Amino acid sequence: MSNAVNKIRHALDKLVEFKRHICALLLTIMLAITFVQVVMRFVFRAPFSWSEEATLMFLVWFGYICMSIDIYTDGHAALYFLYNKMPPALRKGADLLRHGLLGWLFVQMTIYGSTITKMNIPKPQPATRFSQGWLFAPLVVGGIFMVLYAAFNFIAALIKPLSEYEEEASKEKTI
Repeated sequence: MSNAVNKIRHALDKLVEFKRHICALLLTIMLAITFVQVVMRFVFRAPFSWSEEATLMFLVWFGYICMSIDIYTDGHAALYFLYNKMPPALRKGADLLRHGLLGWLFVQMTIYGSTITKMNIPKPQPATRFSQGWLFAPLVVGGIFMVLYAAFNFIAALIKPLSEYEEEASKEKTI
């Protein structure tokens, strides 16, 4: 079973690496748009009307893609000072509870994000005239990835033997 998990982890690692490149590209685009907008506004006194909308849209996509990466790497903030003092069985239980709750939360986020996205698809943004659905679609796309990653982390914690938790007891986990 752990061989299958390792194969899946390898494929997800490649997907996460691709998503990191997408995030770097989005960050570069946001920086360029914002820089040009500042120059246009303060030097030429002729700002673009669309730059704030476009930057906001890229920022929302960037945020949800980064959040999904963080769920996969299990790098989000946690109470590690408490976690590090738990016995191995309790650590495993805490991991299962955490990943299970996160998975449930992301399923809800995806369901309700889909509803919000559908409601906003026909509404155009004022300056760019792009659909407002593009602002809410990251809830669905990011949510799907977060559900996938939370489920993977849950399964990985479920099949992880207590002996590995015992080995990790000497290593403090931090963010």
